[in-house]
Amino acid sequence: MLDLFDYWTKKGIVEPHFIIRRPMKNLAKELRQRGWKYTAVYYTNWSQRNPSPRAEDVFRNALYNSQAVFAIEKVIADLRPDVVMTNTIVAPWAALAAYFQKVPHVWFVREYGDIDHKHIFELGREKMLQDIDSLSSLVVTNSKTLAKHIENYVDKDKITPLYTPFNLEALRLKSLQRAKNPFRNKGSLKLVITGKITPSKGQAESAEAVGRLIKMGYDTELCVIGTPKEPGDDDPLREIIKKNDLNDKVHLVGEQSNPLAILKYADVGIMASKQEAFGRVTFEYMVLGLAVVGASSGATPELIDNGKNGYLYNQGSVKSLVEQLTNYAKDSNLSKEHGETAKRKAERMMEGRYNADELFIKLSAVAKAETANSPRPLNFSHRWLEYPTIATRYIADSRAVALRTLIYHRLRHRGKWLYLTTFRVINFVRRGFKRSSSL
Repeated sequence: MLDLFDYWTKKGIVEPHFIIRRPMKNLAKELRQRGWKYTAVYYTNWSQRNPSPRAEDVFRNALYNSQAVFAIEKVIADLRPDVVMTNTIVAPWAALAAYFQKVPHVWFVREYGDIDHKHIFELGREKMLQDIDSLSSLVVTNSKTLAKHIENYVDKDKITPLYTPFNLEALRLKSLQRAKNPFRNKGSLKLVITGKITPSKGQAESAEAVGRLIKMGYDTELCVIGTPKEPGDDDPLREIIKKNDLNDKVHLVGEQSNPLAILKYADVGIMASKQEAFGRVTFEYMVLGLAVVGASSGATPELIDNGKNGYLYNQGSVKSLVEQLTNYAKDSNLSKEHGETAKRKAERMMEGRYNADELFIKLSAVAKAETANSPRPLNFSHRWLEYPTIATRYIADSRAVALRTLIYHRLRHRGKWLYLTTFRVINFVRRGFKRSSSL
């Protein structure tokens, strides 16, 4: 999204205000550097990898998210923007706020969610996408493949793909910055794979492919850029390295502040992800003139023309991956030829019909569309969002009442005990006095 707004603001056609999630991380720094205004709001997502079934957690999330809707509504009411945009499928709160404020809403869908990131949607994928349709005047995807995927749930006329307007020259200049060359042998086939290390990203099968190529007599090295997404996610990769004695051939360089500076040392980039919605890494390989071998799934076939700027292989099949990499191992010039073709395709994608200028025309039409005749949001549906806060007050009041009741009963018990004890003491004294008088 930053690339898109960089492009539009340089043209002087937009003035953005961002809603970002607390706690604020790197995004806030990027926005401040650009002089863009933002409001920080805390909220949770309507999808999680491991959602908690505990009633308390569900209630707290409902409380935080309803409060987030009200906070975003206030921002919209104060700023009166022409359009409100949501940049993720996991948080619908800005869309709801725009709905209640009757401001046009545009939803950017950049991931599958459940297929690629293993998210579990609270309402299920179908209902989630249906709500995206209902709450949006325009739905923007980052690839034609993803657009096709959501057509089953979203009005086709609302969907438009966008190839993010990357600054190709800036990417190439960034790659020229100094970085240590991770590869050790001048004549080896140099492979690179970038991204968070997880089983679905294919680092382990890439390392196994390297082991097989070496056994076939092809000197091959692999640079793995990234760190584990979750503890233990790199265990399969490390096991394969150890099993095949690949410590000198597979180089784990961790997370890099500028991975592009390492890519320039490679011959071929690998995109082994199970289901990429677009594949920014794939696109960066292409911009820098690397041939790409990618899994034939998700949007990767949209970027790779098999046999022209790279090769497609059967996702999850090490055998298929090895077969395609062998083409480059046999012919060292082929990766250069495919890399040049990849570079040209990246340039064409930025100039084609799915560019930022075309999207802006559609956004302008959405902003100018008559909203007076659109259905009025149900007042009672807005009232429902207040119930978690009301319930919180009720719980607090109940605690106060319970505490007062507890104190009352304790004091009453103590008072009763004191009364009985005093009465017994008085009776004891009276009986003693009577005995002494009789003597």
